[in-house]
Amino acid sequence: MSKRTLLRLGLFQLAAGGLSVLFLGVLNRVMRVELGLDLFTVSLLIGGGHYLGALVAIPFGFFSDTHPIAGYRRTIYILLGAMITAGVLIASPWVGLWLSGSPTTSTLLISFLFFLIEGISTYIAGTAYLALITDRTTEEDRGQATGLVWTMLFIGIIATGISTSFVLDEYSFNGLVVLFSGGGIFAVTLGLIALFRQENRQAVQAFQRSESFKRALRIVISSKNARWFAIFLFLSMFSLFMQDVILEPFGGEVLGLSLGETTRFNVYMGAGLIASMLFGGMFLITRMGKRWVTELGCWIMVGAFAGLAFSSLLTMRSGLPFIITLLGLGSGFFTVGGVALMMDMTSHKHTGLFVGAWTLVQALAKGPASLVSGGLFSVFLSLGATAGQGYGSIFILEVIGIVLSIVFLRQVAIKDFRREVVSLGMFASEAMD
Repeated sequence: MSKRTLLRLGLFQLAAGGLSVLFLGVLNRVMRVELGLDLFTVSLLIGGGHYLGALVAIPFGFFSDTHPIAGYRRTIYILLGAMITAGVLIASPWVGLWLSGSPTTSTLLISFLFFLIEGISTYIAGTAYLALITDRTTEEDRGQATGLVWTMLFIGIIATGISTSFVLDEYSFNGLVVLFSGGGIFAVTLGLIALFRQENRQAVQAFQRSESFKRALRIVISSKNARWFAIFLFLSMFSLFMQDVILEPFGGEVLGLSLGETTRFNVYMGAGLIASMLFGGMFLITRMGKRWVTELGCWIMVGAFAGLAFSSLLTMRSGLPFIITLLGLGSGFFTVGGVALMMDMTSHKHTGLFVGAWTLVQALAKGPASLVSGGLFSVFLSLGATAGQGYGSIFILEVIGIVLSIVFLRQVAIKDFRREVVSLGMFASEAMD
């Protein structure tokens, strides 16, 4: 795949980056600070609904491997998921306003189902998209492919952070509606451009339609290296994403920053992410290896979360842009190395299935991370801690979790994993005879 084609494919990730800022950054902040909803409730609705949608990742990954639509295994699924996600985004300001005016059990349940639809559609599109990239790249190309495409994701994050700070520096409901409507329409447009003629219709064939999902899933579960990798993904993602729903509220509640200032956190983090993903994907992975780059990112994140804990406990603004940029640097190395490893931890026969498995593991980490961080904050406050102490304690827990994840990463061997998959696949075939 040429870099030009890969960059066009990356436009879909650029749109996804923008949507993530609007959903998990702007809407999260508005519902907590401006609309006055409890942080745990916001975490449950936005984070819980979003990440619970990933339960479709494994069965959908297998389904897309074996059930093409009009000759396409990936493209149609990606577009359908993106269009539904954009529709939910456009409607979300009214849902948030409605819920804040009447936070009853029934309105909470309806709102949760609303955000669950967004989660399901997002993970359908994301699983198919990552499988498409894996289908179209070789093991040697995946470092550069990951670096370029995921850089586009964070360009989208930066661009949305900047535009949001201009459009919505001070909160207004009409401004929120304009921002979200424009974001949804723009995301679908970029998706159409990105996917045009990316997948060869004539070359797409369904793989083993007669094979059962249960049999294919057994191959994933039985691999020792797959289990080590799953534990690493879970711990690292859980630890990283505990900050996902608290970073901007932390800036507002502890440091007294405005909506525009906390939204610019995405700009600082995105700058670090882009620098490290490009450098890691285009240079470091080819020289030092995917696992080395992933571990480097983990250690940098440890330092960044330690800095955030220090800032929160001492209520210090100085150095905060540098600390968040450092978090972006670590996240970038971690992402470009980790995603490239995920693509290697697949098989040609079941690309979508394995991609779905790793997607589900990440989501099972990200979703509870959002809920746990919001819940822990409420618990700390109920025990008499200040807001700064509550947020600072969560940052310290993130340090501990990432250090532990490195231990499990060192147990993973790609070559051993592939031998296991071949062996397990042959065994399963014999068992079916």
